[in-house]
Amino acid sequence: MKPVFCAAADDDSGATDLGGMLCGDGLRTVVVVEGPVERWAEGYEAVIIGTGSRAVAPAEAYSRTRQAVHELRAFNPRVIAIKYCSTFDSTKDGNIGPSLDAALDETGQPFTVALPALPVNGRTTYMGYHFVYRQLLSESPMRDHPLTPMRNPDLVSHLQSQTRRTVGLAEYPVTPEKLQRLREQGSGIAILDCISDADLENVCRAIADLRLISGSSALGMKLPAIWRQRGWWSPRGNPFRVAGARGLGYLIVAGSCSRTSSAQNEWLERQGVRAYVFDPLELLAGEGKVPQLTPGRTVLLRTASTRSDIEAVRTWAVNAGVGTAETGLRIAYALARIVLQVVEAAKPAGLIVSGGETAGAVSRTLGLGALEVGPNIEPGVPVCCSLGRFQLPLALKSGNFGSVDFYGRAIKTMNLLA
Repeated sequence: MKPVFCAAADDDSGATDLGGMLCGDGLRTVVVVEGPVERWAEGYEAVIIGTGSRAVAPAEAYSRTRQAVHELRAFNPRVIAIKYCSTFDSTKDGNIGPSLDAALDETGQPFTVALPALPVNGRTTYMGYHFVYRQLLSESPMRDHPLTPMRNPDLVSHLQSQTRRTVGLAEYPVTPEKLQRLREQGSGIAILDCISDADLENVCRAIADLRLISGSSALGMKLPAIWRQRGWWSPRGNPFRVAGARGLGYLIVAGSCSRTSSAQNEWLERQGVRAYVFDPLELLAGEGKVPQLTPGRTVLLRTASTRSDIEAVRTWAVNAGVGTAETGLRIAYALARIVLQVVEAAKPAGLIVSGGETAGAVSRTLGLGALEVGPNIEPGVPVCCSLGRFQLPLALKSGNFGSVDFYGRAIKTMNLLA
């Protein structure tokens, strides 16, 4: 059995986001954190590589994505996708444009599409303008994201500034004829309008025959059923189980500074869970101390994320001559090294990580290798089971995803699957 679908995702939480959507429609899915990909791919119908390219320099994003697509092409899947966040966030010069250039160059395809919308989580696109819960992207909390602030809601012009291809717009409603017209007019990439969950199915039918696509995890919500109708794959069942110690303590790690993550952290602390708060400047200086945890108790490790904390980090980055994205990665890996020492001392019943950069740093520092993807806790955040050095249930969450009581829901789901 070979994979019908392969993808290169710009971070690990985004990779599991897509994987959860695919798994929800029956595809047995694995996310590869560290290769070689052949080591982990056997027996899976969908294979996703986490490239960690979201906040790196454009040239590095291009290189990582092209290498991932090169490895995935060896499986000769029916579809290859480039996965990025449903808020389309990236650094000023990339990573999305360079990643799409890399995929087009590697596959030799003349044309692809970009579907950033994810209606189930309030992300929609109309006339090329992107919205988050009916707010323009530039007026949403993403406007002040510490690593990838999004000030331009016009995705055509935003993406055009990042790629050498011509970017066009397939306006609502998207049809194969509109896509063909854009190709004939010389567009190499088409931004796709998508305004609702019902519209998403129409969009996916319009792009179902393309060999290279890109977008949010919405790609995994409607396409599998279309592939099944066309006889490209058949469900085999997915007896997903996690190896966890039910009732023992969970380790929750929050590196995200988003409003959503802050509200979730506050909810958890109100439940009586002990929180250890790390000063990001101390993490940057290598001075973060490893807490002495009580075995069997759920705890929260998080970075301080007030406005003054964020401004202090920005000032440090300017004085040190280090870019904002690189500074964020340094903080994420410093926190991940503390997580490693905690897990080595006492393996938790499960691990929950909030924040894309933090999730990538923790996955790699712990040597998780690959993640078998299970059912969604909430849309965009599935339960996974790590297959590498530490085998345990975990959830990697975008900082902007999840209800206020998400951590409680995640623990309940992991306990039920144990």
